[in-house]
Amino acid sequence: MKNFKKPYATIVILVLCVLVNMGITFTGGDNQTETAILFGAYYKAFVCAGEYWRLLSCGLVHISLWHLFMNGLSLMNIGTVFEQRFGIIRYLVILSGSIIGGSLFMFAAEGNTVAVGLSGGLYGLMGGYIVMVMASGNYKRPEVISQLIRIILINLMINFMPGVGVMAHLGGLLTGMVLTALFLKEYPQFRMRMAIAGVVLCLVTGYFVYKGNVIREDQKYLLTDYNILMAEKKIGLDNHAYKMAQNLDHLYGYMDTLTSMLEVSQ
Repeated sequence: MKNFKKPYATIVILVLCVLVNMGITFTGGDNQTETAILFGAYYKAFVCAGEYWRLLSCGLVHISLWHLFMNGLSLMNIGTVFEQRFGIIRYLVILSGSIIGGSLFMFAAEGNTVAVGLSGGLYGLMGGYIVMVMASGNYKRPEVISQLIRIILINLMINFMPGVGVMAHLGGLLTGMVLTALFLKEYPQFRMRMAIAGVVLCLVTGYFVYKGNVIREDQKYLLTDYNILMAEKKIGLDNHAYKMAQNLDHLYGYMDTLTSMLEVSQ
């Protein structure tokens, strides 16, 4: 009988999500969206201005307890399978890569939005699970199909959670399928086909990310930007706040507007 280890990486991820949610809840004030951005949510303007880490950190950010509960339930269900199957490192590569892939799809296809949650990564794991089932031929086994249906239903429910985007789900799904296939060494021909698909996916996504690296005039939220940068100054990140203000002014085509606002508020 196979000895299953505890899903340590999955548990750590869930603990981090809970801690971030508690931080947002207890320090949120009147505007939890701005607080979520401060804690690492995806916010296109700040990504354009250089905070690329938000493409990944958004996966740890959840505003509502219900959103956190649904994502946590899904992660425990499918994340444990992946951690046992691939080991911690490869599992984290698939999960984090899918989160980033989902964020890049949002960046390329949507405007200056705010998004939170593990949804892109979870859809990546779901896509990866589908790939494993199809490559191995286990889709003929009733217990495998039952688990697959349960995973799909849970992830479909996540579509209705606040602060999540369909494009993030699509990007995560496709990225997860490709990454999972690359780790299936027992199916070399399948790996090769998926590797080619991955190259095409990277090229197409990269092109649209390049084209989408702009913020429309009606989506320049100066007050939101100012509030977040001021919050960063209050916690001792003065240099970073001023650097971001300069980058945002350049991005928006403004003449030191945000930078001047920060200086006046000293």
